[in-house]
Amino acid sequence: MKVNLISLGCPKNLVDSERILGRLGGAGMTVCAAPGESDIIILNTCGFIAPAIAETEQEIEKNLGFVNNGRRLYVIGCAVNRCGTQLKRKYPRVSGWFRLEDVPGLLDRLASGDAIPGVRLPTTIGYAYLKISDGCSNLCSYCTIPSIKGPHRSSRIEDLIAEGQGLAALGIKELILIGQDTTRYGIDLYGKPMISTLLDELSRISGVEWLRIMYAHPGTIDGQLIDTIARNKKVCKYIDLPIQHINSRLLDSMNRRVDRQRIERVIKELNEIDGIAIRTTVIVGYPTETDAEFDELMEFCGEGYFDWLGVFPYYRERGTEASGLRQLPEETIRRRYAKALALQQYLLKEKNRRRCGITYRALIHGRGAIATGHAGWSAPECDSQILVEDQTLVPGEFYHIRISRVAGSDLRGEMASLIGRSN
Repeated sequence: MKVNLISLGCPKNLVDSERILGRLGGAGMTVCAAPGESDIIILNTCGFIAPAIAETEQEIEKNLGFVNNGRRLYVIGCAVNRCGTQLKRKYPRVSGWFRLEDVPGLLDRLASGDAIPGVRLPTTIGYAYLKISDGCSNLCSYCTIPSIKGPHRSSRIEDLIAEGQGLAALGIKELILIGQDTTRYGIDLYGKPMISTLLDELSRISGVEWLRIMYAHPGTIDGQLIDTIARNKKVCKYIDLPIQHINSRLLDSMNRRVDRQRIERVIKELNEIDGIAIRTTVIVGYPTETDAEFDELMEFCGEGYFDWLGVFPYYRERGTEASGLRQLPEETIRRRYAKALALQQYLLKEKNRRRCGITYRALIHGRGAIATGHAGWSAPECDSQILVEDQTLVPGEFYHIRISRVAGSDLRGEMASLIGRSN
């Protein structure tokens, strides 16, 4: 049997997809890259916001075109949890629908009793995501995650160490820690935050050279974690810190459980780490946001605290608390989003210009006509990448790369040992 899996949405979904592929491949199924050549197509969906639901429907419609002569399409994951009833009515030709909690039943049906437990098939090179928790208990007013995935649940440290060791054995050199709220890790299992302990344990794995923290909540970052980032040589001097806004009234309405003063204090403490790079995300056009509050956000972001800035327009999501608030006109949201994107691009170019002429250690994670990599101060897939025209670079290995120029949102570089040879 040949199986093809299409993974939509965030890296957390990708980890689930890689575990599914590992389970099916370990049971003897052939993992196939082309849905049209597969006996079984599995679509792992995202249902976080309206565009994710639209993408899910597009993928269902596209892959239903392959369903004939016994070929089956199974739809699983977040979109099924959120709006499975409507999707089932709209697409009756889908062979089966599985909520997140029902996916193990599908795998038992497909993989028989010979599957090897705990096997994962990485789809990335050099780096891999390590999902340390699932679900969320923050109940932000705009967010659908708690209703889709339930409350925050941490994985056991020993299980994560075993998974990290397995990934290292496959050549993975960077583990990127993810979850809906990574800095809450361990509170539910151990009664206290344990992300610092987890980082120290993961850093002992032979072969793992970089550890990176994503999705850190400014309300649950503590001094112990900041100290761990500063002292542990394997922890990248990088953190993803979604603030969503800076105005205290809006942060309270969003139920973010922090105010401007708390965010500023965390950023100040992080900036005491030599060489720290901070990524953040913000939401513009949240209900009741005034012009002055939007300007406050833009002014704060423009101060240069962040190396990477992600910008999202507000989406009114059915069932969330924010959906019942006074909504802003769509034109206002679009205008503010465009202004925020312009600021994002300006800040990106300014930060990247300062990196030109400097040599950095980079992990090559892809190669076509041009090799693609990233440094300790940038995360793959979401931040600027380093592009090198050098066919000798091997994906999955580290090189010292000298940044030569800015190339759009990315950076061009040369392997340091080759600088000057062309002259």
